[in-house]
Amino acid sequence: MNKLASALTGLGGERVALCDVSVTADLQDLLAEVTVSQTYRNDERVNIEAVYRFPLPLDAVLLDLEVDIGGRVLKGVIVEKKAAEEKYEDAVEAGDAAVMLEAIEPGLYTMNVGNLLPQETAKITFRYAILYRWAGDRLRFFLPTTIAPRFGESPHLPHQAPEASLTVENQFSLRVEVRGALRDAQFVCPSHAVELVKSSESVVLSLSRPKAVMDRDFVLNVKAPQATRSFVLCGQDGDGLAAVASFQPFFPGLQQPRPLNLAIVIDCSGSMQGDSMEQAKQALEGILDGLQPHDRIALIAFGNSTNVLSDRPLPCNKTNLAKAKRFAKALDANMGGTEIGNALREAYAVAGRSESADIFLVTDGEVSDWETVIDDAKKSGHRFFTVGVGSAVSEAFVRELAAGTGGECELASPREGMADRVVRHFERMRAPRAKRVVIHWLEGAANIAPSTMHAVFEGDTVVACARFDRAPAHGAAILQVETDKGDIVRQELAFPAAAPSGSPDGLSTVARVAGAARLKELDDVAGLETALRYRLVSPWTNWLVVAPRTEEEKAQDLPALRKVPQTLAAGWGGVGSVAMSISMDALAAPSAMYSRSVDFAAMEDFDLSEAETVRRALPLDLPEPYRRLLELVDAEASRLDVAGALDLLTQSGLAAEFDDLFRHAADLGLRVDVVAAIVLARLLGGPLGEFLSGEAQVALASLQERAREATDAIREMGRHGIALARLTQQPVARQVLRERSDEDTLERFARIRELLDHLEDAMRRSGECMQQERARHAHREGGAIA
Repeated sequence: MNKLASALTGLGGERVALCDVSVTADLQDLLAEVTVSQTYRNDERVNIEAVYRFPLPLDAVLLDLEVDIGGRVLKGVIVEKKAAEEKYEDAVEAGDAAVMLEAIEPGLYTMNVGNLLPQETAKITFRYAILYRWAGDRLRFFLPTTIAPRFGESPHLPHQAPEASLTVENQFSLRVEVRGALRDAQFVCPSHAVELVKSSESVVLSLSRPKAVMDRDFVLNVKAPQATRSFVLCGQDGDGLAAVASFQPFFPGLQQPRPLNLAIVIDCSGSMQGDSMEQAKQALEGILDGLQPHDRIALIAFGNSTNVLSDRPLPCNKTNLAKAKRFAKALDANMGGTEIGNALREAYAVAGRSESADIFLVTDGEVSDWETVIDDAKKSGHRFFTVGVGSAVSEAFVRELAAGTGGECELASPREGMADRVVRHFERMRAPRAKRVVIHWLEGAANIAPSTMHAVFEGDTVVACARFDRAPAHGAAILQVETDKGDIVRQELAFPAAAPSGSPDGLSTVARVAGAARLKELDDVAGLETALRYRLVSPWTNWLVVAPRTEEEKAQDLPALRKVPQTLAAGWGGVGSVAMSISMDALAAPSAMYSRSVDFAAMEDFDLSEAETVRRALPLDLPEPYRRLLELVDAEASRLDVAGALDLLTQSGLAAEFDDLFRHAADLGLRVDVVAAIVLARLLGGPLGEFLSGEAQVALASLQERAREATDAIREMGRHGIALARLTQQPVARQVLRERSDEDTLERFARIRELLDHLEDAMRRSGECMQQERARHAHREGGAIA
C-alpha cells in the first residue's frame, strides 16, 4: 500500500487496517480451490475493530477459516448467526480478540476483526471451492476485488454498508496454478498484465508486477476443447455418499431459428459513464445487427426516468432498424440514478403479456434493492438474458435475475469482446425452449438439488446434486430434456468411485459443495440444520474465532470502529478507464494471451541482454525523422531514459509533431521531460521496436516501466478530478460552498484528464503520418519501376 493509501482514509486521519491481501488459486480438472489471506494491522494508539466488506464469486463455497494472531493459529467454527454475534460481542467486551465472517447477501461477505491492539497484526486465511461453468469449450474464471457504489439505500446495517474511497488503493498479489488437462488450454487475461511459467506438471500465472490495485475483477478466460466438461464427482458424506453431476447437453441442429419478440433494456444511469456505457452501446449495436425481418423489438433506456423507442414492439424492417440505430447512437450515461424497477415495469408493459417475449438487459447491476427487482421479474413471465458490464459488476444481481426467470447471464469486463456475448445470447433465445427437464438419479437418491429445473441451453453447464445413504455399486446420472419442438435429448454420466474425505467428520469437499447447493431451496429450520452439518457460512450461520487474552493483554476499552474502504472501481461513473489503459499498459506488459501450443517464455526468464546485438537493417521507406531517431538510439542506447527523451525527439526532428502536447503538459505544471518519455516509449514500443539492438531493447524496457508509472499517475489525477467535481455538487446545491470557489481546481483537473486523450490523438496522427509517407515512397518506387 502506498504512503497516501496507508495514511489517508477517514476524516480523522485513521489508517487503513487492511494492509495486505494475497490470493492463490488452484485450477484442477473439475473445480477450482482458492485461498485468500487478509492481513490486518493496527497502527493506531487505540484498540480497533476492523470491518471489511468484500465480494466473492456467487458460486464460491467457503471451506475453511483460520486466524493467526498473537503467535497463535486458531481454526474457525460455524455457529448459528445470533449465537455467533453474541459470542463475538461478549469476547470484544471482555477485551479478548475475536473474528467473525458473515454472509450478508449472495456473493458479499463482512469480515469483523474485533479488538486488534495497537501495533498488533492478524492474518486471516480462508479457502473456498468453486465448480466451473462452461459455455461451449470456454471457461471464465474470475476473482472480484472491490464493490462499486450502488444506487439507493443499503438494506444492510450501517457498519456493513461499503464505502468507496478515492485516496485508498487496496492491493493484492495473485498466483494461479493450472494442473491436469487444463494446463494444455489457451489463456487470455483481459483484466491484468500477467506472466506465465510452465512446467511438465502445471502452468503458473501471476501478476506481472508484485501487486495490483483492487479496482477491478481479475478475469482469466480459458479455452480448453479437450477438457472434461461433463462428469460426476462423488465424495464421502458421513456414512453416505454425496454426488455432484455437471452436465453439458448438446441439442440437434435447429431446423428453423425461433423468431424473437425482444425488449432491449439499456442502463444509462450515471454509474454507467465511461467504459460501461461504451460496452452497452457495443452490445446494442451487436443486438441490432443480429435481428432478422421476422423479429420484433422494443428499446428502453433508463436512469431515474425511461426513454422508449416505441410503446409497442416494432417489426424489424429497414425503417424501424434505422430508427433503432439512431436511438442507440444518441444514448449516453446521463439519465441519473439506477431506477431499474420502474424501467423493467415499462419493459413489461411494452412487451405485453406474451410469454414468448424475452428481455435483454445490459447493466452494471449497481443497485441496492436488487432482490425486490428479481421477485417482480419472476412474476412477469418473461425470460431475462442479462449482460453485466463494467470492471466490478454486481454478479449476484445479473446472474440471479437471469436464473430466476429461465434466462442466462453473461459477464463482460471492459477489455472483453462484447460480440461473443451477444451471439451466445441470440443462440439461446432462438433455440427451442425446454418443455420438460428431468435428472434420473440412481435408486436411493435423496436431498436432490435443484428440486426442479426449467431452463437448459445447449453447451451451458447444468449442475445437480444428490445424497445416498450408501454408495451405489455402479450406474449413471441421466439428464433428459424435452423441447417444445418435441425433441428429446439425453446425456448419461457414469458414477466414479468415491475417495475418503480425509476429514474427521467424514465430510468431503464434494459433500459440502452439494450441501451448499441445497441451501437456496430450504426454509429457515432446514437451512440452519444443513449449514451446521456441512460447516457452511449462510444466511443462518457465521464463521467465528475467539482468541482469549491473559488479563495483562486484554483491551481495557471498547474498540474504535474502523471500516476498510473499497477502492473505487476503475471506470465507474466515468472515473478513469480500463479500456483506455490498454495502450498504456502495453508500455510495460507482455501480451496477456498464452497458448500451450506455442512455447512462451515468462518475462522473468527472458533476458533481453542476451538478444541479438545487431539490429535489423532499416527499411528504405522509413520517414527520415524516425530513421534518425533509431540511429541516435543505436549510437547511444543509454540516452533512453527520462533525462534524454526530449533531446532524442528534438534531435530527430520529431519533437515538433508533439509540440502542442508538450505545451499542454507545461501549462498544467507537469514535467515535459516525463511526458516526452511517455511519447518516446510509445514510439519505440510499436513497429519501430523490431529495429532496435539488444542493448537498446534493455534500455527501452526500463523506460517503458517509468512511462507506465507516469501514465498511471496522470490517470489517477484525472480520476480524482472527476470525483472532486462530483463531491462539490452537493455542498454547492446546499449553499455550503460558493458555486465558483473551486472552479480553478476543477478546470485544472479536467485539463489533466484531457491530456491522455491529447496524447492518444498525437500518437495516432504520428502513426498516420508514418504510414502516409511510406505509402508515398511505395508509389514513387512503383512509378520509377514502371
